[in-house]
Amino acid sequence: MPTNSRSWIAYPATYRAAELRILADWIAAAESGSVVGLAGCGRSNLLGFLCRRADVLKRLLPEQADEVVLIPVEIYNLPANDLSNLYRTILHAAYWIRERFEPTLAQAITDLYLENRAIQDAFLSQKALYTLFLLFQRQQLQVVLVLNRFDRFCEVATPQMISTLRGLRDDFKGTLSYLVGMLQEAIYLPDPTALGGMYELLDSHVCWVGALAEADARHMLNHIVRTAAVPPSAAEVTAMLRLSGRFPSLLQAVGHWWRLASTRPTNLNQWCEAMLEENSILHRLERIWNGLTQEEKLALSELQKSQAWEEETSMTESTNSAPSGRSPLKPAGRVAQQQQRLLVRLAAKGLCEWSNGQWRLNSTLVATYVASVEGRVRGKIWLDEEARAVYQGEQLLEGLTNLQYEIVRFLLLYPRIRHTRDDIIDNAWPEEEQREGITPNALQVHIASIRKKIEPNPAQPRYLLTWHGRPGGYQFFPEGKPE
Repeated sequence: MPTNSRSWIAYPATYRAAELRILADWIAAAESGSVVGLAGCGRSNLLGFLCRRADVLKRLLPEQADEVVLIPVEIYNLPANDLSNLYRTILHAAYWIRERFEPTLAQAITDLYLENRAIQDAFLSQKALYTLFLLFQRQQLQVVLVLNRFDRFCEVATPQMISTLRGLRDDFKGTLSYLVGMLQEAIYLPDPTALGGMYELLDSHVCWVGALAEADARHMLNHIVRTAAVPPSAAEVTAMLRLSGRFPSLLQAVGHWWRLASTRPTNLNQWCEAMLEENSILHRLERIWNGLTQEEKLALSELQKSQAWEEETSMTESTNSAPSGRSPLKPAGRVAQQQQRLLVRLAAKGLCEWSNGQWRLNSTLVATYVASVEGRVRGKIWLDEEARAVYQGEQLLEGLTNLQYEIVRFLLLYPRIRHTRDDIIDNAWPEEEQREGITPNALQVHIASIRKKIEPNPAQPRYLLTWHGRPGGYQFFPEGKPE
């Protein structure tokens, strides 16, 4: 694997400058963290650039910093899910980039890998890996393991494999740190409590990957359309940036549409309608949308309505006519604060931005898509204990029985935790009832009734999920888990 292949050299040194500065600060402090972004955000590209452009990283680190080597490790696709394969995969990753080390160390890495590549004994492969990191430590090297798609690894990894990663980092603190790539934050991993000490490493530092800076977006678009028979005009490039919101997967699809379309509307305002007939673009929009929580979807939907109203008002003012729709209601109090927090978060994900004193959706395509799914999203579920009431967004949940209220209350007090059926029964059922006589089937009836009230689609729940396995139970996400 060459250190700087032609494809990575083609990227400007200023690529993803803001995100690289964040990651460089972590590396300089030997800190671990998560690099998180929605599907199609370019997270893998960012990590690939960071791993293969040592020249760029070196300029961002302090002059007195130790030599840093980033090792990409594909732990999400192990031959088998056991400790021996984990150890040998990390050994292999170091061997794969051995030319980045000075010759004596490169030879030691080669010898360690070749001697242990076929060994199935976990103790021996662990010993080889610890020998490797002792060599790094003696050379005063700082090593960063880049673990992209870590969420996929966690779906199949054993608790011992995850705790081994934390133990390795603790044994070589100052020498070893992790950069972990994921679609969502650590809280949305299958069972965050199973991460043990790894959780704080991943949750303490989070770098969001969202929309590209304009210079990066133009560079990417120029690369895509470079083979087109006719290059796009300046106005057409601006239109493509506006349509995509500079979100990488959308920008790529828009660029390919422009390059490959046999005919295109001459009116730039009609491009959005034409693009939404393309399955590739709809697929990307759907993946972005499904990666949001229900409360984020609602916030984006409310922003789209507000933006559409303002645009219609601006157009009708010039003709002295009234807008056809109703003015969107302004949220107040708690909901308004929540909305502001969510918009900041959605901006980090690359879907909106603060511009000229107001929030705006980045992408015309996203805005049009959001408008098309109106009515299929709901807000965060929250509790007003004083009034013994449960709300979803601004909407009061009506029709909950006293027992169903107690079930929801318990789940809201302890969200995202995997609760066994017995846990819920012990904490929600009244003391005067014989709890030992309550069957899981009785609980399931109440769960089904609650789902009918809170879920957009009870058959595919996003708030109240069934935890399959042993002993099994339920997991509650007040904000609505991303799909």
